[in-house]
Amino acid sequence: MRVIGGKLKGKRLVSPRGDNVRPTLDRIKETLFNIIQFDVADSVFLDLFAGSGGIGIEAYSRGAAEVIFCDRDRDSLKVLKTNLASLGADGCFVYEGDFALLLKSQPPRKFDFIYVDPPYAGALAAEALKIIADKKLLKEGGRVIVERLSDDARPLSAEGLTLLRERKMGNVTLCFFGRNEDE
Repeated sequence: MRVIGGKLKGKRLVSPRGDNVRPTLDRIKETLFNIIQFDVADSVFLDLFAGSGGIGIEAYSRGAAEVIFCDRDRDSLKVLKTNLASLGADGCFVYEGDFALLLKSQPPRKFDFIYVDPPYAGALAAEALKIIADKKLLKEGGRVIVERLSDDARPLSAEGLTLLRERKMGNVTLCFFGRNEDE
């Protein structure tokens, strides 16, 4: 795993061992950041289910002003902190705990980007979208991006958010949501 763009381009990242964490593939990262590249600079970026931190670190490398990582797995957190320390990443914060507690406890702060990449085998993405919409955590013009399996037929929506686009890449699809206009 490596950083593919920005000021840290080419830097290697440590990955957790075992099957508990599924780092986002470079081709998916590249596609994601090609889509959002002009909006990342000076943004506030939340990386939910951060794992080793590859997505949030990529956002930091490309100029995000602040990146918040959230994960509850001890091994992932250890690797994430190792990666951040090796990169000297200022403006990055780690929340150790459940994503729902983080989202529900947020002060009236809003994010430019919220990246949601939960384990594929559950309904956590839908739960995260609902909390994000209910708490109105997305800035005007901001986006929630959900990484999910392309063949996942479960509905993915939340009142207050609109699906803007989907980008399918093999067995993975990125779903981009924005705030409803009247929110």
